[in-house]
Amino acid sequence: MKRPKTTKDKPYIEFRYSKNGKLHLSATSDWWGGIQESFHCSDGSSGNTCLPKDLDRYIASFNKKKVKEIEKEIQHLQKRLNEIKDK
Repeated sequence: MKRPKTTKDKPYIEFRYSKNGKLHLSATSDWWGGIQESFHCSDGSSGNTCLPKDLDRYIASFNKKKVKEIEKEIQHLQKRLNEIKDK
């Protein structure tokens, strides 16, 4: 994965997963909070920003958090499905 060059005006790297799961990196001046934070866009993409030295750690944390969210959603849907089947 090619890391974008950061500058004094754009010291952070934004990583963004598209709706299809493709990872895009860009330099930015925006900061989205921290390792437990993220953003979600109306186009279905989501991601976070970090300092270049923290990129791998932030991506790993983001992916782990996303897996937990999806697992929780699956459990909820399974419960709803079982409720419908039992009627």
